Amino acid sequence: MLSVTEFRERIRQRHFDYLIENVYLSSDAVHVTKANLDHLRARISSKFSVNVGLTNAWVVGSAKLGFAVTSKPQRGGVPLPIYRPFSPDSDIDVAIVSPPIFNQIWEELSTHAHRATRLPWDSGLLGDYLVYGWLRPDHFPRRPRLRRCDDWWDVFCSLSADLRYGRRRVRGGLFFSEVHMRQYFLRGLSQCANEESLAV
Repeated sequence: MLSVTEFRERIRQRHFDYLIENVYLSSDAVHVTKANLDHLRARISSKFSVNVGLTNAWVVGSAKLGFAVTSKPQRGGVPLPIYRPFSPDSDIDVAIVSPPIFNQIWEELSTHAHRATRLPWDSGLLGDYLVYGWLRPDHFPRRPRLRRCDDWWDVFCSLSADLRYGRRRVRGGLFFSEVHMRQYFLRGLSQCANEESLAV
């Protein structure tokens, strides 16, 4: 895995394809073993009755690299800096690509939207991210309870309590395809490059 110095040098040289192919999409992660990632894939696939071969997952963020590549806002405080190391307070973030799971949740959300009195339904930030092929569970509706959305949270709450993951908070974002996920990665790397140019 790359050090912070090596990562920043690749960013400055705009080696985005290299970083996506050889770092982001590699099965290696500093703080999560491949066996534990396979366990996560199996758990989520089982919950949604999907063949595990149709669910792919990659550790992202500081659990992947050993350091964060974005700053993080703090309520009423100074943002946590970019390139901060993975710490006892860090989450384990996972990007999941599974068209059948995506479609199950999307269908449930669509049914929920059609029951609303207003057209279009005010989906808030959920819809803002959906247009990028990304379902962000932290923006799922809270009322009423939706079974497939609850199933997603049930899996990740259970994983967060599992000793395999150090009882850290495990969270997953769901992408429709690897193409959508790659576009998200590319956007994040471009933002890193912009920050690097401002730091010079």
